[in-house]
Amino acid sequence: MYRFVFSWRWIRLHVLIWLILIPAFIGLGMWQRGRYHERKAENAVIKVAMDAAPVPIEGVDAIGAPVPRTSRWKQVTLAGTYDAGHQFLARNHQVSGNPGFWVITALRLADGTAVLINRGWIPTVTTDQQQSPPIPAPPAGTVTLTGRLQQSETKGNTGIRDVSSGLPGGQISLVNTESLAAKTGLRLRGGYAEVISSQPADSPQITAIDKPSLDEGPYLSYWFQWWLFGLIAIGAWVTIIRREAQHRAREAEEDEEDEADEAGEYEGEEAARDATPTAPTP
Repeated sequence: MYRFVFSWRWIRLHVLIWLILIPAFIGLGMWQRGRYHERKAENAVIKVAMDAAPVPIEGVDAIGAPVPRTSRWKQVTLAGTYDAGHQFLARNHQVSGNPGFWVITALRLADGTAVLINRGWIPTVTTDQQQSPPIPAPPAGTVTLTGRLQQSETKGNTGIRDVSSGLPGGQISLVNTESLAAKTGLRLRGGYAEVISSQPADSPQITAIDKPSLDEGPYLSYWFQWWLFGLIAIGAWVTIIRREAQHRAREAEEDEEDEADEAGEYEGEEAARDATPTAPTP
């Protein structure tokens, strides 16, 4: 009844289902599963960091050393004076869908080192999103900050290429401490800090960076959706084969009935001929 599944036509269907579609659905589901667990682990790190008391930056961010992944989002305290001669606009950052820039200014600490500070966001001022808006002046004198520690941005952790030439003056594509240390000559610490609070307060023209979202994203639902598609593909494969087998069985039954009817008609005709008297031969 199911011998047809070994025909070349049906083997192509098996290859499509079992060697292409199902492995693809499983692989995509596994990728979404990995992204879900990565996001969950990242959220756990963020929550622990945000629940902890702020610590001095000197204990978690060394000069020229990368910030460990586990130290990202830690709340840090630091005090120093802003160096208005070394500030930059980090491109391609939006707030509520509006294009703008992060304002990155170096803060000189008492020990002679410096930290890049993300003071917040300012919008573009013209329809040309590449044009640099005026940078609000930082607070003068000694500034005491609480901020969220971040890793130096690289292509590896952002997916964005660090463009170092061809940009308008003062603009940067990534907050990369290594390249900015080389450009400014400052003894920069390895990470940078997002301002949570500042004394004295910064310019009201600058919008503070929001707290990180602890949303786990769509990865969990996508994970199960891809695997559900795999089950649907298996169910469709079984259904197609069963329907084909039932169709062939019905055709076989109809052929048998037709043959039986033809045989009955033939036998009836034979019987009728036998029953008809034959006229005597003169």
